[in-house]
Amino acid sequence: MCYVNCDSGARARALLTVLCLAAGASMASAQVPTDSAARIDTAGPRPELKPPLSPRRAFLYSLLMPGYSQSVLGRHRAGALQLVFEAAAIVMIRQSAADVREARRNLADSVPVSFVNDVGQPEIRYEPTAFTSGLVRSRRSHLEDWIAVLLANHLFSAADAYVAALLWDLPVEVQADARRGETRVGLRFGW
Repeated sequence: MCYVNCDSGARARALLTVLCLAAGASMASAQVPTDSAARIDTAGPRPELKPPLSPRRAFLYSLLMPGYSQSVLGRHRAGALQLVFEAAAIVMIRQSAADVREARRNLADSVPVSFVNDVGQPEIRYEPTAFTSGLVRSRRSHLEDWIAVLLANHLFSAADAYVAALLWDLPVEVQADARRGETRVGLRFGW
C-alpha cells in the first residue's frame, strides 16, 4: 500500500475499507448461482487417488512372487521381465543341482582304461574319473550362486514394487533415441 500524507485515522479507515471489500468479494464468490446451467462444483477438493496396492503389500507380494505387484500396478513389462528372470534362475538351479548330484555320484568311480598289462597278460587297469572333490566343490558353488541370484531377484522385485506403489500415479515418459554416433534420452514429467 502506498500512503500519501495521511494521519493514523485515515490509515485505519483505508485499511477497514480494503478489508470490507475483500470480505464482500469472497462472500460474493462463495454464493451459488441459481441458474442450473452455471453450476459450480462445491464438493471441495477431489480425494487423493490411492494405489491398487499399498507399498508394504506390494513389497510383500513381490517378495513372495516376483512380478505380481508390478502387473497389478500396471507395469506389465517389468513384471514379465522379472518373471522370466525367475524362471531362468529356477531352471539353472535345477541344472546345477543335477550337476552336483552327478559329481558326487561319480566321485569314487573309476573307468577301465586297459584290459592287458605291460607284459601282455590279461589284467584290467582302472583310472579315476574326472570327478574330483574339487569339481564337487565347484559345482556346489555354482548351485549356491544361482540360489543367491534367485534371492536377489526376489529382493529386487520387492524393492521395485515398493517404489512403483509409491510412484504409481506419477506420469513419466522416457524416450530413447539412438542415431549414428549419438544416443539421446529424454525424460518428461507432467505436473
